[in-house]
Amino acid sequence: MRYLIKNGSIIDPAQRVAMVGDVLVSAGKVEHVYDVADRYSEGGALNDDVEVINARGAVVAPGFTDLHTYLREPGEEHKETIASGTRAAAHGGFTTVCAMPSTCPTHDTAAVVRQVQAIAREQGHVHVEVIGALTVGREGRALADLAELAEAGCIAFSDGGRPLEDAALMRNALAYAAALGLPVMACCEDGRLSAGWAMHEGAVSTRLGLPGFPAAAEEARIARDIALAELTGAHLHLCQVSTAGGVALIRAARERGVHVTAEVAPHHLTLSEHWVLGNLPAGGGGAPAGRTTRSPHPELGVPAWLDPTLLPPYHPSTRVRPPLRTAADLEALVEGLRDGTIDAIATGHAPQSRVEKDCEYGLAAPGISGLETALALVLSLVHRGELDLVHLVAKLTEGPAQVLDRSPASLRPGARADLVIFDPDASWTVDATRFVSLGQNTPLHGQRLKGQVMLTMASGRIVFRRAGF
Repeated sequence: MRYLIKNGSIIDPAQRVAMVGDVLVSAGKVEHVYDVADRYSEGGALNDDVEVINARGAVVAPGFTDLHTYLREPGEEHKETIASGTRAAAHGGFTTVCAMPSTCPTHDTAAVVRQVQAIAREQGHVHVEVIGALTVGREGRALADLAELAEAGCIAFSDGGRPLEDAALMRNALAYAAALGLPVMACCEDGRLSAGWAMHEGAVSTRLGLPGFPAAAEEARIARDIALAELTGAHLHLCQVSTAGGVALIRAARERGVHVTAEVAPHHLTLSEHWVLGNLPAGGGGAPAGRTTRSPHPELGVPAWLDPTLLPPYHPSTRVRPPLRTAADLEALVEGLRDGTIDAIATGHAPQSRVEKDCEYGLAAPGISGLETALALVLSLVHRGELDLVHLVAKLTEGPAQVLDRSPASLRPGARADLVIFDPDASWTVDATRFVSLGQNTPLHGQRLKGQVMLTMASGRIVFRRAGF
């Protein structure tokens, strides 16, 4: 089957292309891209074997890559499976996901890695890359056999959301990974400083009587790991950066030549600590605190804000690791995207079961099921004029590829046909009960968002298509 995607706004950051035109897909690859001014002249183009897809008013871009996805299989299939997680990825416009080793058993042997790869080949809707465990059992006591994991096809090493407290072990891990030419993806948390945390430490945690996760716990660990990366010459990738101080540390390290990259999650760019307050009065008059996504252009149909008052206070869906931070942190993270300090947007998709979420706030498992809302959430930055659309697409495509030291996804002729078509202006209301992910844990249920994936194609095969498109 061949597809001719017509009249789309083509954005391909890898080729520095932004134009209106057509994309011809054939035999699983991009055959040609035509500017709207060109005449499509291939004789067999409109024969019966070509399906024409009208993308007028929509954006056609390379498929997104998520550097930070918890697929949960093997061992926690009640939370997510490779089949359900990759289907959710397709609904979100992601054609490649990088599976974190937070599974049971974890990805600390070649046998487990090959098991995940085999399931992904048989049941996956999009491409799955495997991240190997940094330590045996992710227990932080002894390094896993990183060479064996690399040989099995792992693209990086990480202990997922578990901080590695032993600095000497982290030094050895970075040196070992450097010899293999692969990055270490580190959790930004000093577990001793964050012990017993429920949310961000600050005025809101004090008001709610909840123990806090101070920004210093993240920044101290970032500083330590940057120093170790500088010592070993390794590639350090910092996961889920969430504080202004962290951004400043990364910026300074990059300026002096340290090989450090970083990612940020959509919720850390758009939701503040005030979401834990929910519908409690914020105090001080004016609009409720936490409405940090106010639009300067409501006349354009952009939602005035994402409204935390739709939630009751202490709603466990707002508990995420690292926690939702302050409005000042959000601003610094967006600036880090703009100036290149932060390389990529990664969902941190962390599906949890209802049993693990519907409990006392501080005991609720942290995490947001984010694959299906990621695009619309970060598009709010574009609608508010804080980020350019081309730049945003680059942070979902070119940026992740650069972190992995790969050629970025592209619509150039001959490239694998991994692409997404999305309407940046389509408004919709989040209904978590209709997620295809098994995880329905999101604070966005009932929120009005703008921006929707219409079609996702992986290796030239349509893996998601919205009804009526």
